[in-house]
Amino acid sequence: MKSLILSLLACMISAVVFCQDCVLPLRVVIPSQVEPMDASTVQMIKNKLRQIATQNGIAGSSESSPFALTALVDVVDKEIITSSPTKYVYVLNVNLFVVDTQDGTIYSSTTVEVRCAGNSQIKAYSNGIKQLNPKNAEVQAFVEAGKKKMLNYYDTNYLTIIKKAQTLATLRNYEEALYYLMSVPQCSKGYDAAMAEVATVYKQYVDQKCNENLAQAKSAWMSGFTTENAAVASIFLSEIYPDAACYDDAQALVDEIKKHMSEEWDFKLKRWDDNVDIEKQRLANAEEIACAFAENQPDETVNLIIR
Repeated sequence: MKSLILSLLACMISAVVFCQDCVLPLRVVIPSQVEPMDASTVQMIKNKLRQIATQNGIAGSSESSPFALTALVDVVDKEIITSSPTKYVYVLNVNLFVVDTQDGTIYSSTTVEVRCAGNSQIKAYSNGIKQLNPKNAEVQAFVEAGKKKMLNYYDTNYLTIIKKAQTLATLRNYEEALYYLMSVPQCSKGYDAAMAEVATVYKQYVDQKCNENLAQAKSAWMSGFTTENAAVASIFLSEIYPDAACYDDAQALVDEIKKHMSEEWDFKLKRWDDNVDIEKQRLANAEEIACAFAENQPDETVNLIIR
């Protein structure tokens, strides 16, 4: 077994892989590079990964996934032609990976060779990245292979994912628990079991947050019946979900503040959208919580394991 150590900088970019009629969550990450690259070149690689995603059945947004799509660019050959201006001629290998960021295992990979030139190293790099074709047959096969292996991962490990989430929930790490549960795709055989657990963990989360935010809102308001304190209270009250156990108590506090503030304080608690199924709204809220947890995590370093 050969190990390739690679530092991955997790971007706040993400994608969702569609496998048949299924949504498989997949993040996009950008590798650190040895060769010099400016911000525009890094952005170009991000955009190219997005193109590979969208043009090969990947769309949407999800951060709740252990899987990532990434690219590592290697210089195969380089020639500097001394002319006016100087020309940099490159042969690049663009290595694409679908990787498990938790243990570094590569689930799918391919390499596309591109030849490019420019008036600087950075320009040559950029011209090479532009040549990467998302509809390249090797790229398409790479994406399909990744989809199959990811789906097999969820079919095999969904019980472990659920158990891990249950453990996190007992520790009141509800956001992280939802993060793992929401990663289970709809076409996985474990989807229904995971969503049943989402309902349980979500309710625990909203009840806890309601109690915390209501206590903060009451404290702010009771410190003095002023416009400023009403504004502070509204910040906490705005975080209370409509299906939380203390929602009625929160509404009572809203009504009390309105009596003192009259028309000066126009505030309403979150409500369900009457035109949308309540269960769908709960699921959307759970996904929002999971994504917020993912976005607040620090950049990660993983080891890519090549077998």
